[in-house]
Amino acid sequence: MTTVKPIRGGLVVKQGKAIFAGLIAVVFLALGLVLKNQADFSHDYVKSELEAHGITFTQVEFLLPSQKDVPCLVENAGKLMTTGKQAECYAKYQISLDMDLIDNGNPYFVTHYNAYLSDVAKYTAIQADPNDPAIPDLLQASLDAHRKADDMLAGEATKGLLLTAYGFSIIGDRLAQAALACFILAGLSLVIGIVVFIRSNRKPAATSS
Repeated sequence: MTTVKPIRGGLVVKQGKAIFAGLIAVVFLALGLVLKNQADFSHDYVKSELEAHGITFTQVEFLLPSQKDVPCLVENAGKLMTTGKQAECYAKYQISLDMDLIDNGNPYFVTHYNAYLSDVAKYTAIQADPNDPAIPDLLQASLDAHRKADDMLAGEATKGLLLTAYGFSIIGDRLAQAALACFILAGLSLVIGIVVFIRSNRKPAATSS
């Protein structure tokens, strides 16, 4: 005699697993789309902001000797800055190495403090003797020191803004990677759900007794 064992409960469980896998796939897909949207926003925002400032990399022939050894400066020479990676290169090697020439490699706070000291020397001399013949030289030294400090401040500010743009672009890269992972997981979950659903709808094998 041939009989078929009841598997109604098992069928429901398998179909439930298939539905659950499908729901997981939908969740991962939705999350991936959100992350992808944010990644695209990050990259587009960085690109549009950098393009708006019109920063162009220096031609190779005008680079400092030390800058000509920097691959990213040579590769981007003459190009318009549009990416976060380019912003990092320009900030770390173009601006930083240019700034080394302003005050013999001193950082901004040293240059600024030297400008303050030049002001102190200038005002002290003027108060002691307004007719001191050294005063014109002290005035010129003060102007030069402040000019250096202003140039260093502008360089530091620009470098900071460009590195911030680079950091924002890195966030976009990480979001894009997370979105890709979500899409992969969504695909795997969907495949698993389909496989479980197909197997749950197979006709049970007959057994003899």
